[in-house]
Amino acid sequence: MSEMDRKKGDAVFIGNSIQVTVLDIVDGHVKLGIAAPENMYIHKGEEYEIFQQIKQFNRESAYSADLEKARKLFIVE
Repeated sequence: MSEMDRKKGDAVFIGNSIQVTVLDIVDGHVKLGIAAPENMYIHKGEEYEIFQQIKQFNRESAYSADLEKARKLFIVE
């Protein structure tokens, strides 16, 4: 992890397409502005974790549902 000091108005660039700017600092809270390509999702850390859990649940649910359909196709009653 990189660490650097930034003041209000300062920016950091990530690669060629992401710019993070310190918009404000009040009572120990930092407000950031993030400029990134439209196709790139930007989430807070806690939101990202929840999003990943939902994606995993959906993947597992879809896999289970498809597996059940396949079983029904091959079971002769």
